[in-house]
Amino acid sequence: MTVSFRQISWLLAASWAALSFTTTVNAQITTSSNCSTQYFPQLIDHGNLSTNGTFLQRYQVNSTNFKPGGPILYYQQAETAIFACLNDLILPEWAAQLGAMVITLEHRFFGLSLPSNASNPIEKYTTLTLENVMLDAVTFVEHIKNTVPGAQNSSVIITGGSYAGFLTTVTKINYPDVFFGAVPWAAPLRSIGANYQNPHRYDWFKYADKIYWDLSATAASKMKNAFDVFNKQLVSATNTTSIAKDFNLCSVPATTADLNSLMAFVNTAVYLIPQGGYNSLVANPARATAQKLVNIILNLDDPIQIINATLNVYYPSSIYPCVPFSTTQSDNPTLQLEPFNYLVCKYFPLSSNEIPNGTMFVPTSIQTESDPTTCETKFNIVPPTQEYVQAEYHFSRADLIDAKRILFAYNEFDPTTAVGTEPLPLTQDRNASRWMFTNLAAHGEESMASYPGDSPTVIHAREVQLQSIKEWLGMY
Repeated sequence: MTVSFRQISWLLAASWAALSFTTTVNAQITTSSNCSTQYFPQLIDHGNLSTNGTFLQRYQVNSTNFKPGGPILYYQQAETAIFACLNDLILPEWAAQLGAMVITLEHRFFGLSLPSNASNPIEKYTTLTLENVMLDAVTFVEHIKNTVPGAQNSSVIITGGSYAGFLTTVTKINYPDVFFGAVPWAAPLRSIGANYQNPHRYDWFKYADKIYWDLSATAASKMKNAFDVFNKQLVSATNTTSIAKDFNLCSVPATTADLNSLMAFVNTAVYLIPQGGYNSLVANPARATAQKLVNIILNLDDPIQIINATLNVYYPSSIYPCVPFSTTQSDNPTLQLEPFNYLVCKYFPLSSNEIPNGTMFVPTSIQTESDPTTCETKFNIVPPTQEYVQAEYHFSRADLIDAKRILFAYNEFDPTTAVGTEPLPLTQDRNASRWMFTNLAAHGEESMASYPGDSPTVIHAREVQLQSIKEWLGMY
C-alpha cells in the first residue's frame, strides 16, 4: 500500500503541531487581547554575512513578572502558521515563581516570518537550515538581553515541544553558553532517516498499538478486525461514492491512491486520539480520548460501525458536518506543509509512518518525505541519515548523557515517546541531564497553561519541571 507525499506530510505534521494549535490568533493578525507581537530585523543567512540581508521575524515578550537579573524562559516556536501565544503555555505561570521574563520567536518561513518570497521552492528555502534556525534563537536572545533593562546577565532556559523539542535539544547542546538549561517536551530524537535505512521506522505505530491494547485487549482486538475488514473493502471497492456516504466523508475518494490515503487517514485519527487527548477543552474541544473510543468500541461488533466510531470520536458531528478527508489539503489550516516538508528533507527526516506485522493496524510500506527520490524530485535534496544528523549536531546518546541541565519529558499517551530518547543513567549530579515520563498524559500536555480539569499526573509533571529549573538556577 502506498500513499501520497501530501497525505504523509500531513500525517507527520498533524501530531507535531499539537503544541501550537491551542492558540486562536489568526496568522494575519499581530495583536489580540492576549497576544501582542513585535518584529525585529533578523539576518536572512547567518552563514553569509556578506549579503547583509534581513527579514522581519515575529516575536512576543511577557515581562510582567520579570525582576532584573531574573531568568529568561524562551519558548521555541514550531511549524505552524498560527503564532503560539505565551498565555496558552505554562511558562507565564512558572515566571511568576521565578521572577522570569517569557519570550518566544516565530520559526523562519512559518507564519509571518518570511526570509524569502521566491516562487521556486528550491530557491525560496535555501536559508531554511538547522544552523540558521538555531542562530535565529541565539540572535533573538541577544537582542532581548541588549534591549530589556536588567536582562543582560539573565540565564536562559529554552523550551519547546515536538519538532520544537528537537530544536530545543540541539540548540541547547550546540549553544550551551547562550542557553543555561532546557526542557524539551516530546522531542523526537530517533527514527531519523529514510525508511529503508531506519531501524526505528516501525516504533511510532508499535507504540500507538500498545496504547490501545493496554487500555483494553477486547477493544483493541475489535479494532484490529475492523481495520482488516475496512482495508479489504477499500482494496476491492468499485463504488467509492458509497464509501464516502458510509463514512460521512466530505469528499469522494476517486482513485486507488485516494483509497490508500483514506486508510492512512483512519490510521492517523487512531493515533491522534490518544496523542491529542488533552483534558483541556481549549486544546481538545472534541473531547477525543483513547479511553472514550475504547468505551464506545466495547459496545460495538460491526467493523463499519467501529470505523465510523473512530472517525466520529476525532471528528464529532457537533464540530464537523462531515469527516474532512481530502486528497488535496489538510483539514488543519494552521499547518504549513511546504516549508515543513523542506526541513524534513533537509535536516529532520523523521520516519514515523511504517506499520509492521503484528499490530492492530494494517501492515504498510509507504513512501515518505524522507524517501530520497521524493526529496530529490521536489527539493533537490538527499535526506541525511540518523548517524550524520547526530554527529553533525551532537545529540548522540553519549552527547545527551554528557550534556548539562536538559530535562527530557515524555508522556504515556504520546507515540512520540517511541522515537524520543531512552531513559538516561541515574546520577547524583543534579545538573546532569535527565529523563521523565508522565502517566495519563497526552503530547506535551504539561507545557500548556493550567486548566481546571488537568489530571494530577500532569500537575505533578509541571511541578517537577519547575523545581528542576529552580534547582539549576540555585533558587533554594
